[in-house]
Amino acid sequence: MKASILLLLTLVFLAACQKDIKILPKVTQVTSVATNSTKTNQVKHDTIPDMAAFKIKLVKDSVNSDETMFLFNHTASLNYDVNVDASYFPGYGAESLASISKDGVDMMSYSLPYKSGMEVDLDVNAKANGSLSLQLSYQRDIPANIQILVKDTYLKDSVDVRTANYNFKVSTADANSFGNKRFKLIIKSK
Repeated sequence: MKASILLLLTLVFLAACQKDIKILPKVTQVTSVATNSTKTNQVKHDTIPDMAAFKIKLVKDSVNSDETMFLFNHTASLNYDVNVDASYFPGYGAESLASISKDGVDMMSYSLPYKSGMEVDLDVNAKANGSLSLQLSYQRDIPANIQILVKDTYLKDSVDVRTANYNFKVSTADANSFGNKRFKLIIKSK
């Protein structure tokens, strides 16, 4: 009996000592390379690290604006996940901006895995005609070789918002000038 209690206490102690184990990032691709007749594995990681982030801001004027945030996580889903994403709730502002998950949910904060060339739809709305601007308002740990392009499918134009704002007009009489079909973000390596 004493031996089984001692064994149980030892197992509990050893399990408690494993708190310092480090979790390695998820590997996205492993390739084998032959060098001098020996085979070695080279690990290739995504180019945007976990917890890197940026915000896109829709600006009407110095008072009216809205923004959406993107957080990178290699294990995230492209679909809405109630545990890591924040869905968008429209307010009474003059304009609104949301990213759209792959399963069609408007998002205020979107966690996603990076893949070069990925596209994320944006939902851009305004209550009145006028000029608006899409801008990069915040970025953390986004590598310099990553482009964040705003693609305007209506005007067939695009701009890297890391280097310039994208200015455009909305006409409430023209449904193609706003909504969830006009803009996409394309995130890719240069």
